[in-house]
Amino acid sequence: MTESALQVEMENLSEVKRKVRIVVPSAEVTEEVDRAYRQLGKRAKVKGFRPGKVPRSILEMYYHKEIEQEVSDALVRRSLGEVLKEKSLEPVNLSWPEPLPTVAAGQDFRYSVELEVPPEFTAHDYLGLKLQAPEVEVTDEEVDQRLEEIRQHNALLKPPAEDRGIAAGDFVVLDYQAYFAGQPVEGGKSESTYVEVGSGKFSAEFENSLVGLKSGAEARFAVSLPDDFANPLLAGKVVDFEVKILEVKEKIVSELDDSFAQNLGGNFQTMADLRTAVREDIINGKERERKAYLENQVADQLLASHQFETPPSLVSQEQESMLRDQMERYSQMGMDMANMDVTKMMEVLKPMAERRVRVKLMLARISDQEGLAVDDAELEATLARIAVHSGRDVNEVKDFYRERDLMGTLRRQLVDDKTMKLLMDKAEISTAAEPAATEAPEIEKE
Repeated sequence: MTESALQVEMENLSEVKRKVRIVVPSAEVTEEVDRAYRQLGKRAKVKGFRPGKVPRSILEMYYHKEIEQEVSDALVRRSLGEVLKEKSLEPVNLSWPEPLPTVAAGQDFRYSVELEVPPEFTAHDYLGLKLQAPEVEVTDEEVDQRLEEIRQHNALLKPPAEDRGIAAGDFVVLDYQAYFAGQPVEGGKSESTYVEVGSGKFSAEFENSLVGLKSGAEARFAVSLPDDFANPLLAGKVVDFEVKILEVKEKIVSELDDSFAQNLGGNFQTMADLRTAVREDIINGKERERKAYLENQVADQLLASHQFETPPSLVSQEQESMLRDQMERYSQMGMDMANMDVTKMMEVLKPMAERRVRVKLMLARISDQEGLAVDDAELEATLARIAVHSGRDVNEVKDFYRERDLMGTLRRQLVDDKTMKLLMDKAEISTAAEPAATEAPEIEKE
């Protein structure tokens, strides 16, 4: 094709939205149509004509709709690619012309697209942030508590020796249906669900309401669910539950001695070995929590000092990703998701999704300004670590990322990690009291 003479008009609809109107001159349209018919003539099989000898008039008679579709698609792809490159646009989303414009002989080819682009802004005052976090310390009491958790986790579950009601510490298998304002709650039904009474893992009030019930019993009671309840549609509400007790099992726990340590597997020979390993695990966990707490402060401060519009499509994509994770957790909990109101759940997740996107955009801008990047050697090293942690061959891991077009996502994540490390290294961190529980930093981890 000859050098393009496209006519382009771009309109800023907002900070992150553009409308681009493109006109492809009639000469280029004619050239593209001729090319398409030449290619078609080489492969078309029409009765009464030898291959490659079918007159164009005959091809037009049989294939004009197919050619118009092919040419229209080719003109949009080629011209749009040229415009995006010329205007240095890197859209995060664009609306492909639907339906494709009609191709008419001797006429210009006109179409328009709307697209979303990352916001343009300059990051400032991101070095030397003032952060606070407690020092990492582990007490003997914490080690004792963790050992007791391990002991309880490795307990045997057996039906009670005597016919008695449910007591704190028992494991219960039950069916339940939740009701709100007298109506069944969508997604509020579950069957054969395990509940550890007294653990507070489901709901302390719910678990306490089970105490005294026997296997086979049915009951209905009201529960005030906490604001952070797993199902956001039930969180913070007073909900009626109908339950049926299927099984009751009590825990039989072992003594914390050398025999217990050895039975856990690994290289533990004595309780002293186990205590050392537990202490190190608690330290590692607290260090991760401290890092997450500091990173969350970095995100808070950056977002508070920078105002920019967020591309709606990126927020929607993040909402969908979060919803998939949420649904997977519900499935693992045995919850019935058939009638769950996805629209409501998406709305509940929207503020968190928008925050995550804003943090990613903030880190991307800082990495650009600082010239941070990840080379192939760093990417290879990361893939090797993933292979080790997942117990898979490194080539298998590479194939997984390539086949799903995830290499770019992984590289972007590594750049974000490198950017956050820079901000943490340059920050002024002072000692603070133990922080309240906080959300993990808004950076997706591989």
